[in-house]
Amino acid sequence: MANINSAKLAAVLGIRGSAKAADQLRKADAERRAKAVNLLRPREVKGEYSAERLLLTSLGGQVRLITNDDLVVFRKNAKALGSKLKPGLTAQQIINLSLPEDRERANEQIRMAVPAGTNRGDIRFVTDASADSDVARHYVSVEIMNFDAAVASPTDPKALAKWLVKDSPLKFECDCGRFTYWYRYIATVGGFVKGRQEAAYPKLRNPRLSGVACKHALRVMKEFSSSLAVRGIVAGMVERGQKGAIKQSAVIAQAKAREIAAAQARKNRAINVKQPSKSAESLKSAVIAAAKKADKAAGMAIIEAKKTLQKLKDAGQLSQTDFDVITMKLKG
Repeated sequence: MANINSAKLAAVLGIRGSAKAADQLRKADAERRAKAVNLLRPREVKGEYSAERLLLTSLGGQVRLITNDDLVVFRKNAKALGSKLKPGLTAQQIINLSLPEDRERANEQIRMAVPAGTNRGDIRFVTDASADSDVARHYVSVEIMNFDAAVASPTDPKALAKWLVKDSPLKFECDCGRFTYWYRYIATVGGFVKGRQEAAYPKLRNPRLSGVACKHALRVMKEFSSSLAVRGIVAGMVERGQKGAIKQSAVIAQAKAREIAAAQARKNRAINVKQPSKSAESLKSAVIAAAKKADKAAGMAIIEAKKTLQKLKDAGQLSQTDFDVITMKLKG
């Protein structure tokens, strides 16, 4: 694991003015996107593509010109992605669906993800950058999709915060190039992108549509779901919402940010895939077995009932009409 240093600490503690800086980066990204001329548009993925555009792809491992066969693969990949992902993923689901190399980079290079500000279910995080980055920090924005439901509940904010950080679906974005060029399209198709929607297929950077999150977002997801300090900030946001406070937004104090950053640096939580526990799997198997047993018993009971009805009809004690009506009810 990389050692924490004063430069990294200073990077994440530079939260004053981070909202303005993040907005400027979003604006620059939107302007760059508007001027781009080499994007593969949805209509072109569908087949309306002219080879004269000379667009490139890395599908197959080599950079080359796009062919009609590539478009077929792109369509299949996009369709498969749409059926695989659902709008909003929990923090752990985002980690589980990420690529091993992104998790490794997050564990080795990104040590801190400090909340800088909150507003009505949105949290802006500041992370440190890797040693070879040309910037000091990155901004990751997270939207808690179940926040309004939590605010409408009379439950204690601390209990609601515990539920939100573990189980609420999220939307997110990061200002880094990895998220912009590899994952923003995937997040858009999956319904969990925050901010700008991306319709252009990542033909060159991620033609196979693998992974979901950059190393900065993965560090954020780990701290979001595990840090008691972050949970406390979420609880405060819920409490303001429940009280109907005039001012819903909040900026994290510099001293609090320093405290959170120092704690994260000490703990350095590992970002790992989590599979369902054995006890949970055993419980699931038991429930399925019980349901099958109940279905079998119910099926046998219906068969016996039909035999009894047939005997009554044959003995003249039940009319054909009544027999048909009761039989239909048993089928229903």
